[in-house]
Amino acid sequence: METGQILRMMMVAASVILLLLTTLSLAKRRLKEQFALLWGVISVLVFLGGIFLRPDTWNEYISNTGTLIIIGGIACVVWCLFFLSTQLSVLSRKNQELAMQVSLLNQENERIMDELKKTQKMNQKVLAEVAAHEENTICH
Repeated sequence: METGQILRMMMVAASVILLLLTTLSLAKRRLKEQFALLWGVISVLVFLGGIFLRPDTWNEYISNTGTLIIIGGIACVVWCLFFLSTQLSVLSRKNQELAMQVSLLNQENERIMDELKKTQKMNQKVLAEVAAHEENTICH
């Protein structure tokens, strides 16, 4: 089998695997929708490239070992990029959750501060009444 044919089959297989990983990661909510769409488009483009491109002259320029090294390098880069997009999605979701929690804490803080201000005003009124009462008792 020629190197070009092996490359075509590897591209088709890689695109199918990438599409499955994207779908599973989206279902497990590890990948955000924007990244899932991007990886889906990439996998479809790689699939179409594997079907329509004819790298028949590939073996004239690069040996079988070189092809394996290139395929391995590209696979590592794609895996790293997919991993980074997954981690970015997870961190983005956690950031959104933390923002909601901070908002709720701010609302609770404002409510407590309002109650504290009301209590301070009531205490000032009571102190003013006590002071006025003491003045009246001292004067009499």
